[in-house]
Amino acid sequence: QSFTEALRIMRLPDNGNDSTSIYPTLSHLGHALYKNKELKLASESYLESFNIQASIVIGEENRDLEGFSKKMRSIEDEILSLDQSGEDTSELSSALGGIANILRYIGLVNQELGDFEQALYVNKLSLSVRMLQPFKEYAAIALMAETIAMFEFKLKKFEQALDYFNQALQAKKELQGDVTIDVARTVNNLANIHFSLGNLDEAMELYQEALEIKKSCLGEDSDDVVNTLKNIAQVMVTAGKEQDALQAYQSIVNIRKERYGENHMSVAETLASMGDVYIKLGELDKAMTYFEQSIKVQKTQDGPCDERILENLGSIYGKLGQWQKAESIFREIVQIRRLEHGDDYLAVARTLDLLAVSYIEQERSPESIEHLQEALRIRKACLDADDGEILASLNKLAFVYKSLDMIDEMQQVKAEFEAIQNGVDL
Repeated sequence: QSFTEALRIMRLPDNGNDSTSIYPTLSHLGHALYKNKELKLASESYLESFNIQASIVIGEENRDLEGFSKKMRSIEDEILSLDQSGEDTSELSSALGGIANILRYIGLVNQELGDFEQALYVNKLSLSVRMLQPFKEYAAIALMAETIAMFEFKLKKFEQALDYFNQALQAKKELQGDVTIDVARTVNNLANIHFSLGNLDEAMELYQEALEIKKSCLGEDSDDVVNTLKNIAQVMVTAGKEQDALQAYQSIVNIRKERYGENHMSVAETLASMGDVYIKLGELDKAMTYFEQSIKVQKTQDGPCDERILENLGSIYGKLGQWQKAESIFREIVQIRRLEHGDDYLAVARTLDLLAVSYIEQERSPESIEHLQEALRIRKACLDADDGEILASLNKLAFVYKSLDMIDEMQQVKAEFEAIQNGVDL
């Protein structure tokens, strides 16, 4: 209210309606409205402040963003002319900085309003104005370039994101030097994009660069170092260099154990990642060992174990013929999923199928029936009547009934199967 009243007074005819004194108050009003989540009003205040500032710079009335954008070339020419004549450009540089800053806030408001296309346009305009400044403000350039890069990355425009991250990196190096944690994080982001593009050699080179900077700035055992080691391991796995990936994961395990103790969840997570690599290598015994270690750590914590890791472990037990252990794991998964999602959840049905298999493989087929029946019930509750999973579930039941000479039950299930196939309502 105080800013609004100040603007009213400034705009009185007796006060001359001085635009140079009005636009800072408009900007402050925009900040207050933005803080209070009055976004449309904030946008109006910011835009009015922008138009006033732009009008001062271009020497004529500016009415919108597009109009100012068209004047950028003439501003650039003016700066070049001033430089050539040896005139002071500091005031113009400062004015451009003010315009770039208010554009950043307009972009933030557009983003909050969900207009991401306009937010991206305004952010790019803000960066262009920053690049025009005769006296570069490298921190602001880096911030804007990185903001745009993240927008482009989320839009999966990786090449554009790469360009803007590189621009941010250059600005940071100009301001901070080559060896800072902020530089390392931008190098890491560049590596992430190269990885997304499938440029594994470029990604690895940049991850290694980020790793060395992080070690220099933060020490050998920081979380930032661990995060980059994870990235390196992922590149190695993708490149088919599993042994190198395992070395990176082992380094992470050592750091995590030293820093947080042997029973920390981050240790369990990394042990599971090593298990995944051994699965890829086809070394199931080793994979089993790492998954078991991961689950052992998880059981020291509150809460359920990771379902994915349990499923992998149960699957390995089955492949190795250790069906009693597989049975125990599948029972645990069913319990976790029922607690988290309720009884009528498709993933419960699929795990019940695996539990039934563990009974069949132990020559305890009669005990598998109740689990196959429950899996069928869940699928009927969750899926269309003619869904392929329901047909597969009926097939499994028929197989077990036949193996146990339960002919009447088998015929009943077979009739239901055929009725579904023929589109007959049951």
